[in-house]
Amino acid sequence: MVARIQWGVLVTISNRTEAEGSRVGDPFGNPNSIADIGGIPYIYASELDASFVDVAGGSDRVSFALTEASLVNSDGSANDTACLIGEGYGDPENPPCARLVLSGVVSHVAKGSDEETKAKAALFVRHSSFKHYPSGHDFFVAKISIDAIWLIDAYGGATILDPADYFAATPSAASLTNPSAVLHKKSSSLMKGWPFSGPPLPFFKVKTARWMTKNLNYGFLSTVSVRDHGATVGDAFGNPYSFADVGGVPYIYATDMDASMIDLFVGTNTTKPSNRATLALSEASFPDKILSNCAIGGYLGDPENPLCARMVLSGVVSKVDVGSDEEKSAKEALFARHPAFKAFPAGHGFYVAKLKLDGIWLIDIFGGAAVIKPGDYFKG
Repeated sequence: MVARIQWGVLVTISNRTEAEGSRVGDPFGNPNSIADIGGIPYIYASELDASFVDVAGGSDRVSFALTEASLVNSDGSANDTACLIGEGYGDPENPPCARLVLSGVVSHVAKGSDEETKAKAALFVRHSSFKHYPSGHDFFVAKISIDAIWLIDAYGGATILDPADYFAATPSAASLTNPSAVLHKKSSSLMKGWPFSGPPLPFFKVKTARWMTKNLNYGFLSTVSVRDHGATVGDAFGNPYSFADVGGVPYIYATDMDASMIDLFVGTNTTKPSNRATLALSEASFPDKILSNCAIGGYLGDPENPLCARMVLSGVVSKVDVGSDEEKSAKEALFARHPAFKAFPAGHGFYVAKLKLDGIWLIDIFGGAAVIKPGDYFKG
């Protein structure tokens, strides 16, 4: 996954305020592109970016979340039908659609070092638009020193991998072909009749935010970990999650067996849960077609390109009352967008939860993030 997937979500603990679209202490997920050398993920980042503002002002411990839903083979065929919505149990939340969370310490790579030269070469080959990024924005190479690995790629719960075993493994040959275009087209063909439309112009912030929530199928739910199994207590933990919205409110279909719900609702004998979370979305996951601004290979096309919109929704996660009208409407939306949910096992205690928004952070054009007031968002 690390060798072949082009982008995921970097999750930090925020040290920024509501005026900056976040809250101090919140987990903050931010879509980022990566390249790896020998299993080490490298990022081409800027000191101006929110995630690295968090790192500079607080903890350097992070997680990086990846999903096979963003992956295709070199010949353009879908990597795994387990991720294809509408085909059997296919869904980004289907366990065989692998989810991987790497936790560790993020650090700057020494300027002028051999490591920086090799990492830049790998990044610029996989993400050619990085060569054109402005020199005045303080871009640098960062890496994650991995000390915990959490993986779900089959039924039966998460596997916790030893980093030593991870680094000893040899991945299959990586393809640097334009990602996700064919996967999106196939997914779209399985969802005929879904009202997809192109995104609004980037000047219309509220419309863009509502369009993303309405038209994207999955994001990355970030929590503060209460677990020391495949994570570190207090770390930000990102987890790919399918969702659907009703009137702009994001709903998820979850179980208390899941790591993120343990962080939010269950806790452990030693650590209490926090119900604050963020949901990070990227236009790179648009399920109808590859969007030109997100397509790797163009002059500026990349999931990390500001024109490939990124949005982080912050708030409190709560369980929806069983039997309520809200649960009924949310289930209808979730099951329409994710038909595999209907077949999820009753014995696993699945329920509907929602994210009550109190912060919205959006980048959809050059010039930095826009902070949208929830009141304006819900009027959009």
